[in-house]
Amino acid sequence: MPYLWRFGMVLLVVCLLASMVIAVVRLSSTPEEIIGARFHGLAPAFVESHMKEYGPNR
Repeated sequence: MPYLWRFGMVLLVVCLLASMVIAVVRLSSTPEEIIGARFHGLAPAFVESHMKEYGPNR
């Protein structure tokens, strides 16, 4: 039984590390800023159509 727990814990840590690596690679390879002030990475028409939802100062 202890070996099953160890294997499960190792598998859990490996999956966690893999997901963190994937997240870092995807976030660092995003070509434009898509989160932040006035949504710079989105199309201007999309920003204007959603301005009432988020307000002009965000």
